[in-house]
Amino acid sequence: MSMTTTYVPRQRQWSLEALFEGVSAAEVTCSKEDAMAAEPRLWLDLAAEWDARLLQAHIVEGDRGFSQEFHAFLRVWAEDEERHTEGLLRLYSLVTGEPSDSVRSRLMAREGDFRAVESLFDGEFEVLVLLAYDKAMSTAGYGEDIPFYRSLGPASFGRLLRELKNDEAMHYRNAVELLVLAHSDRLAEVPEVVARAVKFDEAQEEYRATFVLDHATDQFDGARMERVGASVVRTIQRRMRRHLDR
Repeated sequence: MSMTTTYVPRQRQWSLEALFEGVSAAEVTCSKEDAMAAEPRLWLDLAAEWDARLLQAHIVEGDRGFSQEFHAFLRVWAEDEERHTEGLLRLYSLVTGEPSDSVRSRLMAREGDFRAVESLFDGEFEVLVLLAYDKAMSTAGYGEDIPFYRSLGPASFGRLLRELKNDEAMHYRNAVELLVLAHSDRLAEVPEVVARAVKFDEAQEEYRATFVLDHATDQFDGARMERVGASVVRTIQRRMRRHLDR
């Protein structure tokens, strides 16, 4: 791998404290019945964000020999995921009434099972392509979730999802940027690597706390995964060709 340009992952700045300032359970406008119905969906989003730390540990502890630039990408991503987790935890506690300490204890008991997805972690290039696809899916999913979250209470709930959506889009851009700068020589391999991720995503029946490919829900179907995958391939390859032609 050779770097022809210094890589600095970009990071958005926004305040979780400002977003939740003055927000209390009294501002939750949904009924208790609606809150109970919403709880599984809220938990899935919260748990998946928490699982970012499990993925980070799996990558780092594997001593995979990834580049300094990749670890710079990973640090920025992990910081954002921590903030996402804290925001969704506060929201979950406000809507369900479960104390945040209790929610956090349940999250801390989670363990990731990476055995099934390990085949997608062959190297830095493969992990970046996987994350690019996963982030593109998350960007679309969070965008669709904004009205649902907004319906539960204060406007800050919808604004939180908008911040998460925009962060996920930035993570996608960061992953693509590093792929372009460090791995453009593997342009021809991009479709196959994305296809492997999409195939796994379509076939997965149970999410195993891996952070990536957490789409085994009614919100996503195979057609959506294939459309997003095709878009990711086009974006990465177009950017790589421009880089190689310079």
